[in-house]
Amino acid sequence: MSGGSITNGWVGLKTDLYVAASGDFRTDVAPLAAALSTRGTLWSAPVTYAYVALLAAVLVVATVACFPLEGVAAVAVWVVALVLFGWLAGRRGWIAARALDRALFRGAELSRLNPNTDHVICASDLQTAESVYLSGRFVYSYRLGWGEPADLSLARAVQISTCRPGAFSPAALPVERHRFPLAGAGDDPVTRMLLTDGGVYDTTGTEWPLRLAARIREGGAPEPRPHGIDEVVVVNGTPGGGAGDRRSVTMPVVGEISSLLAVQDVLYAQATSVRSGLLEARFRATRAGITDPQVHLDGGMVQIDRTPYELPRSLVGGGDAAARRARAALDLLTSGEEPDWKADVEANRSVKAALARIPADRAARLLRHAYVLTMVNMHVLRDYPLLPVPSVADFEKLVV
Repeated sequence: MSGGSITNGWVGLKTDLYVAASGDFRTDVAPLAAALSTRGTLWSAPVTYAYVALLAAVLVVATVACFPLEGVAAVAVWVVALVLFGWLAGRRGWIAARALDRALFRGAELSRLNPNTDHVICASDLQTAESVYLSGRFVYSYRLGWGEPADLSLARAVQISTCRPGAFSPAALPVERHRFPLAGAGDDPVTRMLLTDGGVYDTTGTEWPLRLAARIREGGAPEPRPHGIDEVVVVNGTPGGGAGDRRSVTMPVVGEISSLLAVQDVLYAQATSVRSGLLEARFRATRAGITDPQVHLDGGMVQIDRTPYELPRSLVGGGDAAARRARAALDLLTSGEEPDWKADVEANRSVKAALARIPADRAARLLRHAYVLTMVNMHVLRDYPLLPVPSVADFEKLVV
């Protein structure tokens, strides 16, 4: 969700997907690719380093101040220091938003997203255990209805969506500012949303398009209405699961934190696996001719831990149109390069969404991998154009 939210915010701010030609789109997104490769986001801003230095200074000052003190006085110094440290630590989400704003969004508000496309940024509400959707023309919550983006900054909306638990504190947004029609209703009225990473509820963000028609029928949607959904293309940049070494779980003290992070990873993986399986089943049923509206769904999935060879190879044996497109895709791909693609898959799996810069060579190979994989998969599944495979050098021009 993190990389998708940053990209979504940038594209919504800088281009109009309804009219942009491929060359225009490449020009519009090139500054984003270069920024992520050369500077990163969180760690590109001086405020981040000043913040870390301030946290360290609190502990250093408390340590030094305690040397001449004894008993209650020394304890009091540490109590004050820890309270101050805790308060400062709780501001790390705000610091991240400031860094994102400085690196990418330059003071833009959420309402500046291009209205011709609904660029929806997903968050999770820890109080209601539901998604909250932030966009340029609306903010939507099942409990609160359709609200307004108000003066929420784009950087803050993106930061909330990338607010990985543990790394950042949840963001408290008062509901009053967004003018929700259902705010204050009920026996236990909600006065604020407590928002964190959208992936806590839905890593791939598919809940929005799948229930959009129902949300509009329920009433209250802004005019003009949110754009309808013709097909769903799910691009998941999160590496797949698999066995991993968790030795740190057995270490004293460190193991307590490590085990919580491991549990979190398992929950993420299982939720994503279930959603992906249901989507794949609906896509397959639709390709088989099922027209039941409860099942029918046009689209496809792109998973970053796959090579471009895998999907066409799984469908090449049939006699239908998808099989013919699969053979065309395999003809386009050079068989001798498959080991290189597998090596790129393994290397790209290790790229973390750490909001730090991605080395130029790895960024170029990651972009090429995503581009070719998406092109091939969507050609086979949905008859999208099959274009020549670009070289790594073509993408290196984007990231420097």
